[in-house]
Amino acid sequence: MDEALLKQHYRIGEVSRLFGIGQDSLRYYERLGIVVPKRQANGYRAYGLDDMFTLSLIKDLRMLGFSMQQIKTYLDDRTLESTGKLLTEESVLIDRQIKRLQERKAAIERHLRTIDTARTAVTGRFLIERRPERRCIELAVRMEADEEMDVAIQRLRHRIKDVTPQLSDITIGANLSRKDLEAGATNIYDSVFFVLKNDSADCDYRLPAGNYLVFRYRGSYEQNGDVLRSMLDYAHRQQLDVGTSAFEIYELDNRDTADPNEYLTRIEIPLCT
Repeated sequence: MDEALLKQHYRIGEVSRLFGIGQDSLRYYERLGIVVPKRQANGYRAYGLDDMFTLSLIKDLRMLGFSMQQIKTYLDDRTLESTGKLLTEESVLIDRQIKRLQERKAAIERHLRTIDTARTAVTGRFLIERRPERRCIELAVRMEADEEMDVAIQRLRHRIKDVTPQLSDITIGANLSRKDLEAGATNIYDSVFFVLKNDSADCDYRLPAGNYLVFRYRGSYEQNGDVLRSMLDYAHRQQLDVGTSAFEIYELDNRDTADPNEYLTRIEIPLCT
């Protein structure tokens, strides 16, 4: 038998390695009076087997999200009644974790389907597509660089972190600056927005239901000026009455790939009825 298993006392470094708990945390537990090891003649801490049991319990409860104060209250009065109450709370916490994991799995599966669909999407064609009403939140800010867009996205995401925690589960769009693009500039935006999937979340505005002139392209966003101008030319030739706004939707972007050639972007222009 391994002699290490027969030890009655362990030093703080051994306990830290065994439980994966930092030594600073162990000292903090000691200050709280939760786990107070004996002191050897040389002043070193000596954790006994009772301490090891307590540390195992603390680690399990911390993994479930219990605070140190909740754990201390339980350990200070550990009875059958308090244990039953704690186990009930554990069960509730586990159910919440299961729900979060199920939601995360569903988000991953939705994103995988989005990637599969986008990889085979038809590009380079003028299409008229019917869209339902879309509820959006927006950050109005002029952006001329990809880095500015990334920062704006994170700022906007912070607003809905409790509603849509996974960035991969968000439909992101940006309103193109028609004035700049028609003047020959590219990759310039007036705002970034998210299309909300949660009907209970507050929104800033709504993209109306209706028909939209749509064009998908792959690759760099530097193309958007030429694409928009070609869409407006097409609308003129087809005598389509287009609105004054135009926006991009990012079907595949840097959340999915580091290769800009794999990006898939959809430009939409609303059609007036």
